[in-house]
This record gives sequence, structure tokens and C-alpha cells, in this order.
Amino acid sequence: MSQNEDWHLIDDLLLATNKHKASDLLVRTHDRVRMRINGSVITIAPDKIPPPGRDQVIDMIKHMTRKMIHKPDIESLCNIDFQYSLENVCHFRIHVLRTNDNYGIVARVIPKDIPNFEDLRSPPVLREICKYRNGLILMAGATGSGKSTTMAAMLNHIIETKPVHVVTIEDPMEFRYSTDKKGTVSQRQLGNDVTSYTQGLNDALREAPDIIVAGEARDREVIQLALQAAETGHLVMATVHATSAVGTMQRIMSAFGLDEQEAIRERLSENLRAIIVQKLIPLKEGKGRIAAQEIMIRNAVIKHYILDPDRWREIPKAMEEGINLYGSQSFDQHLQKLVERDVITYEEGYAAATFQEDFAMRLGREP
Repeated sequence: MSQNEDWHLIDDLLLATNKHKASDLLVRTHDRVRMRINGSVITIAPDKIPPPGRDQVIDMIKHMTRKMIHKPDIESLCNIDFQYSLENVCHFRIHVLRTNDNYGIVARVIPKDIPNFEDLRSPPVLREICKYRNGLILMAGATGSGKSTTMAAMLNHIIETKPVHVVTIEDPMEFRYSTDKKGTVSQRQLGNDVTSYTQGLNDALREAPDIIVAGEARDREVIQLALQAAETGHLVMATVHATSAVGTMQRIMSAFGLDEQEAIRERLSENLRAIIVQKLIPLKEGKGRIAAQEIMIRNAVIKHYILDPDRWREIPKAMEEGINLYGSQSFDQHLQKLVERDVITYEEGYAAATFQEDFAMRLGREP
């Protein structure tokens, strides 16, 4: 326990979460404390950390929100997201939820140092994607799939190699970018620095950016503004909750009415540069996880398919065929590589595969 009078039990729990290389801390009223380590939820014995009572959890929330400009009324809130830091140690993305009229805290660890492509074992094509000067790059995956980490690695690589101005709109702010690189990043946090993604994107167009990180592309107005920024010569990066490249485009299209979709497909075909979709797979040695990535690079064939919704089903095959020329790949191709290189087990690869029977046949196994 720190001697600092401003230190709190939640700080000790967060410190332990970072020390044990957990990705998440889970605290809930009258429940045992848990951590997610290498993808598995580990329960802390109650004799080590007793389940916290309602007042204890409320006190933890009050401690973490004590420096907020607009402090939340905890008794009336249903949920809240914010960023919290242990100075010189680590940052955390905090989600507070109301559950059965009590409270829960989910803390996601955000490493102090932004990992590089080598740390993440990323495919070489990510470096090539970082060279784009304009257009739209979409980063997709389920919650907790490491989208933010991969995007941070890409942004850090860009500002290390190019003198650019990046504007980000974040909810909440996660990684912090150094000011001693060739490029610079103006980070804006929703709620503190800007009122909404829409306002942030409108502002960004007046802030002399080369690159705009638009946050989550989940509604019509944000998608429209992101496309507009891409069309006016900016490189725009955004996240989407989807589990495949085609699913990512379908998610974008679903924000628009049927009468608008042809125009949006045309704009996507012109401005989309790449879609990166990922899921985290446990490493074979059991220490950590690796991102399996589906990567769609827009080329002449993909552009032609985007324009014709009846041919979207052909996009996955085109991605696989473009692996040598463009660096594109399906999930199953990447999973196959990871199994062949002994990075993940066959069983984990099979469980994560999109087409399991085909995956088994590729590796000479029985489905």
C-alpha cells in the first residue's frame, strides 16, 4: 500500500492488474474481484481480497472521478466511460456500470508505452497502409479485440516517419503520443474537449490536419463526415464493431436508407483504402495473445465488387488471391500461417476460423 494519502484500494487493484499483465480488472458489488489474463478470467481468492460492498465500490468510483471537471452523480448514473491514470505506471480505460441496482467497474489496461509492429507481430502490409496520404481506413473487430492498440501502433509509426498533424476524437482518451516525433497528435476527448464526434469532425476540418482519427463510425452523420474528410484529401481512420471486412462495409451501409446506398457504395469504392479486422488468439506457449487479422486492400477488383452488392460474396476470395500482390489476407489465411509457424495451436486456429472445414483441409487435418 502506498503511503500517499491520496492512494486508494482501487489503485492497488489497478497496480496489481498491470503487474500481472492482465488486460482487464473486473470489480462488482458483493462479488469476488477478477482479472482477465491471456483471455481467461481469473478469480482472486476472497481471503486475499474480500468482495467489496456497495459503499466500497461507490467510494472507488468517487476516487477515480475526483479530478473530473464535471463530477458524475454516482447514485443516478447508469454507466460512464472515462480514462484514469496511475502516474508513471499505466493508463486505464474505465467503464462503470449499474447492475442490479449496484455497481460494477471494468478497467481495461492501456500500456504506458505504445507497442510497435514488432511487439504486435503485425503483418508487413500494415506499414504499407500507413503510407496512404488520403482516403478511409477502417479498423474493425469485437469489443476487446485490440483495435485501439493496433491503431495506436499505426499512428505512432506514422508520426515517427512523417511530419504530419493528426487530430483524434476519443471516448475516452487512451494512449498518449510523444511530442518529440516528426509528426504531432492533437488528442481531443469526448466530454472534456469536444461535445460529440460530429462536432469533433467538423472542428477537425478547420484544424489543419493531415490525418483524422474519427473514433467509432456508428451513425450516419459521423460516416458522412468521415467520407467527406477523405474526399477532401485527408487520411481518415475510424473503428467499426464488425467481425469481417464484408461485415464492416455492411455495418456502414446499414446507417443509410435504401435510396442512399448506391451513392454510399460509390463513395466507399472511391475512398476506402483498407479494412483491418482482428480477433485475439492465445499464444501456444500460453503467455499472451496475438491478433489474427483479416486485411482487405482496395484494388481494382475489390472496387468493382464494392459497386455491385450482388458480388460482395466474392470479396473474401479476392482478398485471399491478393495476398502476394497486395498483402491482403483472410482470417483463415492468417490463422493458417500462425499455426504453421507454431505461434498458436491448431485447436485455437480451428476454433477461430471462419470456414472450419476448409481450414482443417488446408492443414491436412480431419474437420
